[in-house]
Amino acid sequence: MHKNRRYSPFALLLLLLLVQSIQAQRGALQIHYAVSLEDPSLQQFHVTTAIKNLNEPRLTLSLPTWAPGWYTVENYFKNVLRFRITDASGKILPHVMSKKQTWNVLTRGIREIRIDYDYRANILALNQAKIAKDFAFFTGVELFLQVEGHREQPATIHFQIPSGWKIISALKETKDPMTFTAADYDTLVDAPTEMGNFDVTRFEVEGKPHYFVVSPVGALDVKKSREFVEMVTKLIKVDSELFGGLPYEKYFMFYFFAAPESNAGGALEHLNSFVGFVRPRTVATPKDLIGTAAHEYFHLWNVKRIRPGEMWPYDYSRENETPLLWVSEGFTSYYSVVSQYRAGLMTRENFLQRAAEVAASIENNEARNYIAPAQSSVSTWVGYDTPVAFGISYYTQGENLGALLDLSIRNDTDGQRSLDDVMRSLLSGFYRRGRGFTTEDMIGVINRLTNKDYHDFYRRYVSGTEVPNYDRIFGYAGYRLERKDQKEVDIGFSGNFLGSEFVVQFVEPNSPASVAGLLPKDVIVKLDGQSPVGYPIDSAAGKTVKLTVVRDGKESEIPITFGSRTFKAFTLVGLPEPSSQQLRIRNGWLNQPINR
Repeated sequence: MHKNRRYSPFALLLLLLLVQSIQAQRGALQIHYAVSLEDPSLQQFHVTTAIKNLNEPRLTLSLPTWAPGWYTVENYFKNVLRFRITDASGKILPHVMSKKQTWNVLTRGIREIRIDYDYRANILALNQAKIAKDFAFFTGVELFLQVEGHREQPATIHFQIPSGWKIISALKETKDPMTFTAADYDTLVDAPTEMGNFDVTRFEVEGKPHYFVVSPVGALDVKKSREFVEMVTKLIKVDSELFGGLPYEKYFMFYFFAAPESNAGGALEHLNSFVGFVRPRTVATPKDLIGTAAHEYFHLWNVKRIRPGEMWPYDYSRENETPLLWVSEGFTSYYSVVSQYRAGLMTRENFLQRAAEVAASIENNEARNYIAPAQSSVSTWVGYDTPVAFGISYYTQGENLGALLDLSIRNDTDGQRSLDDVMRSLLSGFYRRGRGFTTEDMIGVINRLTNKDYHDFYRRYVSGTEVPNYDRIFGYAGYRLERKDQKEVDIGFSGNFLGSEFVVQFVEPNSPASVAGLLPKDVIVKLDGQSPVGYPIDSAAGKTVKLTVVRDGKESEIPITFGSRTFKAFTLVGLPEPSSQQLRIRNGWLNQPINR
């Protein structure tokens, strides 16, 4: 027997809202992804996208064409096989390909669809996927479809992997070790996942778990792994202090001690992780790894959160040109050095010498007289990971300008403000308000901090090609640049190591290498019978060296007489009698809290 109860109007309203909320959740669009790997020898993932609770007449699906942070169009659809769309009963649904990686499917009256395809994964690289006999690796941007118009929708991802394999992912874990979640599409595609056999060192910083993942197993011994973890912990604390805390629940560092199988080597940042390559057949030390870690970890804020307006949000379908990569990459290079110094991982002498060498690297490049950092940022898509005939590095230019801006801001505020304040202002004023920043926004931030107008600085050195007045700006901290001529070997070509071999990418016209007949795509396997790895190339100026080269599968020998070139070497030297203000600026720049 039940008694009738009387409810207040307020209680009835709360009950109604609760019922409506439950009904809305049940009726909301649901996106589920599944990735299965049954036979590694096939080097194919099977990817399923199940979309439920559809209530729209037409759906647009797309696959990204590029990976943020690696500025090349890869067109990932080239790796897709057996693409098919079906309804809940398994009936094939017709679809139209409206762009190179975009499909339209009519869904009027259809509540659920499923997209199936296989994805060929045969390239181990920062922006590619790879399945080998004992491991598999991918980042979501390569595999997962976007349901356009539902970018903010959360998703679940379920994995099926070979027996005996482990899995580790930057995605959010659930109670089921094979099921993960992503808060939205951008989180989904910015998360690397590795499965198979690998070494993992787990450590905590500020109460949050961090994972150092090494492949292949045994590539770095336990002692070195612990040393690296101790070093990177100091870096994390320094950067956390700068920005007021860690913006993630967990963080991953994926290191492959292997040769990248494309030009996409080095390292690449993600939302709560990074992936790096270490050249094999070398004796790696924690010190060799920490520079990469310092750079990629700082990207956690600069570019993953503090991001140019042209990339907010990312458009995965095309190039995203911006004039601000000199900030996104260059300031990250600057702070990778600053963070190492503040963490006690670099001496003051090395910090100052790095600043001088960066300036020298720029001023020894003829192209800097023709190409501005902003222009180089925009044009990066022309040859991000391949040499161009005439170019500058916005990484190096941005690092240089970062130091010069830092010193200028300190000088103009009598040491009260610095580039740190600019970075914090960009984080709070733009990222935390859900938007990217422009060049004019950044100038405005600096102007407000300094009560000075920095438009002229940007006109001269960012959008222009004027040589900075190094002695004046370094003089703010009581230093000057000492310049002297030095000679170095001029080999006339460039490229990348692949294992113990060197792949030529660019041969300078009219150089001894060009005259000798060396060509792009030649693979140098020996120099005077020695491996390219560790060959003393710096002492080869004026010498004839016999290169053993593989071209089109055939081996031949090419003798090259290497030349030499004169370049200007820079060193920062302290002024004999710095003023009290110069010492104040110097102390603020260099006497940061260290040895954490």
